[in-house]
Amino acid sequence: MDAIEDRIIRSEAGERSAARAGKEKDKDEVDRLVERAKQGDAEAFGDLMRLYEGRIIGIGMQMGLSRDDALDACQEAFIKVFRYIRRFRSGRSFFKWLHRIAIHAVYDQMRRRRPAMTVSLEDLGPAQTRELRDRGAPLAQRVEQADLAGKLLGGLDSLTRQERIVFVLRDLQQIGTEDIGRIMRLSRVTVRRHCMSARQKLRDRFFARDH
Repeated sequence: MDAIEDRIIRSEAGERSAARAGKEKDKDEVDRLVERAKQGDAEAFGDLMRLYEGRIIGIGMQMGLSRDDALDACQEAFIKVFRYIRRFRSGRSFFKWLHRIAIHAVYDQMRRRRPAMTVSLEDLGPAQTRELRDRGAPLAQRVEQADLAGKLLGGLDSLTRQERIVFVLRDLQQIGTEDIGRIMRLSRVTVRRHCMSARQKLRDRFFARDH
């Protein structure tokens, strides 16, 4: 158990670099699409949507939205991107800019849906499941077990709504504590408390059988 936990909580620097490299592996192509979209090229904007919409929908479902609500959040995110893309500064990471817009759109959608919602792995399509495992779940990658990503996502329903959101944003989406606090209007102490509680619950759930 200790060895597995060590892999879960060890330094994230190397894995973050790998995740960033994966997200931006086609950076030159993305930059060209962004420049065309900034000039009003609808086809280029459509290509950007097709490139990233699965990832945004996956984020929404990780955070607890139904598929339909995640689709709505994705649509809202791209409406904002379309509205403000001319302000996007060339040379910066388009994914990071889109990611911030998407996270806010997802959280706004969650606040409009008052009941806590749960999503199991079975609710995700094969493409979205691969997206979450390959790109959106560095925590699962750290454990180096191909099926743990699915178990982890399926286990999020054991968390409270606040714990789930914080865990997804912090450990799966790699958003900083301060930014999460701003998104959720929570203090950094509260964010850390929810994150620690979520991690402990997941450890207890998945590693209790090792005792």
